[in-house]
Amino acid sequence: MLHSYRSCRRFSRPLSRYFPIIIVVCLAGLSWCLLNALFSSQPDNYENVYGNNFEETKSPLIFCFVTSANDRHLTSARAIAYSWGKRCDRFYFIARLQNTSINLMILEYFENITDITVTTITQKTFDVLAYLETTNSFKSYNWFLRASDDSFVIIPNLRQLVRQLNDKHHNYPLAYVGDVEQMFDKYQIATTGSVMLFNRRALYRLTYSDDLSDDEQELEFEREQCFKNMIYDHEFVRCMEISRIKINPMYDNLILSQNLSFYKMDKRFQGIRFSPNTVAFRSSNDTDMYKFEFLYHRLDVLSKTGR
Repeated sequence: MLHSYRSCRRFSRPLSRYFPIIIVVCLAGLSWCLLNALFSSQPDNYENVYGNNFEETKSPLIFCFVTSANDRHLTSARAIAYSWGKRCDRFYFIARLQNTSINLMILEYFENITDITVTTITQKTFDVLAYLETTNSFKSYNWFLRASDDSFVIIPNLRQLVRQLNDKHHNYPLAYVGDVEQMFDKYQIATTGSVMLFNRRALYRLTYSDDLSDDEQELEFEREQCFKNMIYDHEFVRCMEISRIKINPMYDNLILSQNLSFYKMDKRFQGIRFSPNTVAFRSSNDTDMYKFEFLYHRLDVLSKTGR
């Protein structure tokens, strides 16, 4: 028996030398099988998901700016900076945020402004748009979004809207303002600071009047007075109409000028509903803004990944 044991040991020694190599080969084969199973079992809509992401990267560049009141610098303004604001191609505040560490997101020309009130927000919007039109460093942007510190913007829906407007109406000066006119004309509800979207041609038309026809030039005095005296959003829209800027060329309910609960609680607004394509609405507080960020940005990405 001793002789048999020694024979087995002599026979097993050569095999023990190759044991690590056998383990490595087995692990490599197992890894290859797992990778092959992973890539061969992609969902049927993998190409569609990839195509949608690719289309989103081709979206025209969007410049976003936010007007902020002094008493909301530490709450809603910060929430915007850490939620949808960072998803814009360029993002700035139009005010110096007090007692915060957010100093690099302030548009340089407006860095000395510390507070924007209900009565000044529309005038400041006009000043910002004129500045963006005349400043060379922003010439690469063709779409501009104005929001206030209680706005929430669903960026994927915004990019989809911009692509549609850019494809169909890129030759016209236009602004998409949502339901601000409807809310005032039908219900006498005046708003300030609602989200508005402008193309580059609209900025030029707001800033200059040299491309107006002779008949339109006669409206120049009315136009100047309108911009001088405007306070509310619907008055700003009226001034843009005088300037021959096309308003809401498609739909009118993708930007909501009130918070979502406002539409649900009043039966008059049952026809104005949040839809899967809604671009923007107002948020009641900064906590809700973080919730919306998870729901419409992070959770949406996870759902697409898991399809």
